[in-house]
Amino acid sequence: MAATIGGVLSGVNPFVYNTESPITLFLFQVCLILATCNLLHLLFARIRQPKVISEVIAGVILGPTVFGQIPGYTKTIFPDSSIAGLNLTANLGIILFMFFLGLEVDLMFIKKNIRIALTIGLATLIVPFGCGCLLAIPLFHNYANKDPNGRMIKFTVFMIFIAVSMSVTAFPVLCRILNELRLIKDRAGIVVLGAGIINDILGWILLALSIILSNSESNPVNTVYILLCTFGWFLLYFYPVKFILKWGLIKSHELDRSKPSPFATMCILFLMFISAYFTDIIGVHAIFGAFIAGLIVPRDNNYVVKLAERMEDIPNIVLIPIYFAVSGLNVDLTLLNEQKDWGYVFASIGIAISSKVCSGTIMAKLNKLFWRESLAVGILMSCKGIVEIVVLTVGLNSGIINEKIYAIFILMALVSTFVTTPMTMVAYPDSYRKEINKILEDKDVESDVSSIASLSISSSCGQNKLSTFNDLKTFQITEVTTIINNSEEISSSLEILNYFTLGNHQNFKEQRTTHNDLEKKYSFSTLKTNPRIKKLTKHLTHSTDDTTSALTIIEEDSSVFEECLPLRVIHLRLLTERTTDLLQSSTLHSDDPHFTANSDSLLQIFFIFARLGKVPFSSEVIFSTMKEKAINISSLTIPDSALVFIPLKGASYQSRESAVLVDDKYKSFDHVYSHILGSNELSSNFFSQLTELKSNILFLISNNSDRLNVDRYKTKNFYLLLPNPNITSSDLYSIYLLLLINFRAQKNNYNVKTSVFINEKNNQFTEKLYSQFAGQSWFRKSSLDIIPINVESKNENGVSQSSFIKAVLANKMSDEVENTLEETTFIIAESYFIGDNPFSDEVKETIWEGSNKKFNILVAHHYNSTETTFNK
Repeated sequence: MAATIGGVLSGVNPFVYNTESPITLFLFQVCLILATCNLLHLLFARIRQPKVISEVIAGVILGPTVFGQIPGYTKTIFPDSSIAGLNLTANLGIILFMFFLGLEVDLMFIKKNIRIALTIGLATLIVPFGCGCLLAIPLFHNYANKDPNGRMIKFTVFMIFIAVSMSVTAFPVLCRILNELRLIKDRAGIVVLGAGIINDILGWILLALSIILSNSESNPVNTVYILLCTFGWFLLYFYPVKFILKWGLIKSHELDRSKPSPFATMCILFLMFISAYFTDIIGVHAIFGAFIAGLIVPRDNNYVVKLAERMEDIPNIVLIPIYFAVSGLNVDLTLLNEQKDWGYVFASIGIAISSKVCSGTIMAKLNKLFWRESLAVGILMSCKGIVEIVVLTVGLNSGIINEKIYAIFILMALVSTFVTTPMTMVAYPDSYRKEINKILEDKDVESDVSSIASLSISSSCGQNKLSTFNDLKTFQITEVTTIINNSEEISSSLEILNYFTLGNHQNFKEQRTTHNDLEKKYSFSTLKTNPRIKKLTKHLTHSTDDTTSALTIIEEDSSVFEECLPLRVIHLRLLTERTTDLLQSSTLHSDDPHFTANSDSLLQIFFIFARLGKVPFSSEVIFSTMKEKAINISSLTIPDSALVFIPLKGASYQSRESAVLVDDKYKSFDHVYSHILGSNELSSNFFSQLTELKSNILFLISNNSDRLNVDRYKTKNFYLLLPNPNITSSDLYSIYLLLLINFRAQKNNYNVKTSVFINEKNNQFTEKLYSQFAGQSWFRKSSLDIIPINVESKNENGVSQSSFIKAVLANKMSDEVENTLEETTFIIAESYFIGDNPFSDEVKETIWEGSNKKFNILVAHHYNSTETTFNK
């Protein structure tokens, strides 16, 4: 005993299982399992595979199939006496997982889509169920009841279980796949969500039935008693307990809290454990009681999301991976040593996938979906994943199937889950999805064309041309689409948006009718995306009738800058393995107009900002992995005339013990670039992938957002850099943005100073710009300084020895602006923005200088499909 207490220093072998101290080997087993699971997931995540694949394969590797072939490995690392502790932990994890699964079931959504959800859900359950019954016949004769010391199973019980194994669909994995493929809001995705919920519920009911039949086969009368007890318990929880729980949460104001209180969380967990205990002792299984408890938690005010957020981390990170790894440990592929074994492996895979795909495709087509859209529904419904592993593990522990059948069906589950994502991408690619969405939008537009045609808004703004200075008078932004990636850039984002979207309309001499017309199409009272927004912007950007040009309805003294620009905010949330992400993403289909407002605090801030400024507003939440962020942005439906505004965190200040804020110098642009990608959680190819976005882009790189001692009442400086002697369309676009800021600042009496720094070789710039707006009362030479800059001479290779931004800071601004750079925003155009290196040298230098000197940078790019690529 003394040696046991003393541990390894006293000569104790930690790999010898000791019943007096079982925690020692258990902790090593947990570390080994978690490390293997996460290392494998690093590989499988690159090909968009769910984490359950990595967890089960980790168990297979650690089990008798691979490492188990090493002599003495199993007896040392996973001795039989230690498995009980792992199983106990794993079962606790799966009970919590089933509770979370119950939280994910949205019964209100099923009611709203009952017809299509029920038809597809039943079809993808009945057809595979029937195929499973047929497959059970040869499986039973070849594998069941072969062990004389094992449990004898009746064919009916075996058949029902095999049929259930073939017919289930993994709803949690399905939600994650829909998110990663950006299908969560498509018609196909909504159909799959509803059908998946139906399939999931019915599958668990059938599994419970098979377990009841298995546990009561010696006395058939007990089957009736167990069924009645189960049904009675469900009614007890679903009616009196559910209403009492909701009443108690309302009375204690729990539903209004930002986070559930510990007492409320404890009460809900208590109800879960009681329910799991009852269903276990009556002969069903503890997981069904936990599932029932999850169904009764109120969904009001997004309470299920708040509850899952409070309690999900430890189960998801530790307990549930242990469960699936232990499931993999029970897989011994060396038992499949006959040709017929592998014949049944391929047969089960083929039947499981084809029966789901065929039934789902046909039924979706009967519900008037397109053929390839219907095929995607069928493929997605064939996903097995987590639910299948749970079903098989329950069957193995109950003695319904043996280890050979378990191994066969584990392989079937892994393969069917693995191929779901690539098959869906092939059958339902992005290009085809866009065509379908366009067809559906066109149908809506045809039914609503009269209301859209009544808009007296400029159609010329949809031309989106900026090739000469004359175009500055007619060019028009029709919408500001803001992509929010994190909460730390809200302040700097709102400051810039204030110049683009807001205007003191009472000071305008002639208010155009645009705002009132747009108000009919954009919601002021909701954050839910209005589908008519897309129809409106499409009408604006594709109309070619010049007879309704904005110039015909604007008085001589009016300006295109008076337009009230609608604000569309998209919160690009990072998709993780958390249950809260799945809960929120799977309920984005909600028709509740206040859904987003209640669930996303970032969008609430922008909603309030828009409402105070009386700006037409819409919003959207997109869940995305870090790798897919740029692809998700590029796939958005954005009109050519819109401004895509992407705020990013730039340089940061570091606080030392003296509490003095000091500069953090960056050695090169690559150093800055790496910091921007890391702090904004962006992939290394984010900007190169974003070049596929065919829209006007404006990046804000904020370098002083976390500085606390900035005087917000100082003069705001906006300086435009035009380093090229030849003006490109992106240069004109940046000029337009500066003029817009200048115009809004004057109309609203903002303390703003605007200046343009031009290459001195561009000697006609001032004359051309002033001539365009000479008749405008708001445009005064005193409000806009134009300063020529003499760039240093070039070396023998023709390369400038000094960047334009350094010349500006050194030659013209050192005395004037040295102490006010924290209130300065530099605007520079990026004309190139294509390929693997999207930024030009001048833009790189400006970003680098801004990071070191702590001023903000706006990088503007104008998309013009008719313009040739600018050569650096």
